[in-house]
Amino acid sequence: MKLSYFKKKKFRMEIVKKVKTSLGVFLLVVATFTVHVSAAGTVVGNESIKDTAEFKYEQQLAIEKQIKLEELIKGKKGSFVDPKSSLRSDGIFSTSSTGTYPTRYGVILVTTDGVSSGIGTGHAGIIWTSTTTVESFPNGGVQTKPNDWNTRYKSVYGVTTRGTTASQDNEASNWCRAKVSLPYNWNFWNTSIRSSFYCSHLVWAAFKDLYGINTDDDGGIVWPVDLVNSNNTYIVYSK
Repeated sequence: MKLSYFKKKKFRMEIVKKVKTSLGVFLLVVATFTVHVSAAGTVVGNESIKDTAEFKYEQQLAIEKQIKLEELIKGKKGSFVDPKSSLRSDGIFSTSSTGTYPTRYGVILVTTDGVSSGIGTGHAGIIWTSTTTVESFPNGGVQTKPNDWNTRYKSVYGVTTRGTTASQDNEASNWCRAKVSLPYNWNFWNTSIRSSFYCSHLVWAAFKDLYGINTDDDGGIVWPVDLVNSNNTYIVYSK
């Protein structure tokens, strides 16, 4: 039987409560800082978390979100405009903001391709400079990469947050850059952690911590596609 996110969250809370009752306060403190506890009661802090039934269920939901997104914008790719890009003197958006690959600092990048980013369903990053992105991978954690998603991936979305300026987006990219060298976060449900990050968790945390903007509308794991689907973001580029 499928579990809703609310029920799953309640189930995890009950597990922690039982640990406290039977083993005492010390292990409760440990539990606060441990990673996801599977239904079998096993603490999972590495790639094996993807073998849990709960992860596979949420992953399937993320795949369904991706399919719906592709259907929604079918025929619109290449027609998006970035209103935060500079205008020409005649008031017309520059070419760089109307369908070409983004280079503006702080633009969020998302691919729905099946890449080896650890999370298993898509990947996310943020533009730090016109030629550099900040991303997180299982191999190496948070790191800088070439801003070459237009050739690296088949499906790419550039999105930006509502209610922020281009300067604020740039600050979000600097926030992510400051996390370079931190390890990968395999505890996909624990988005409050700031000592390690998975790809979409990193981008989400930047705007959440700096501006209080939540780009994950439905809670749980922050999937890359959530950054595109959020009511607090909009698409400025797609291919």
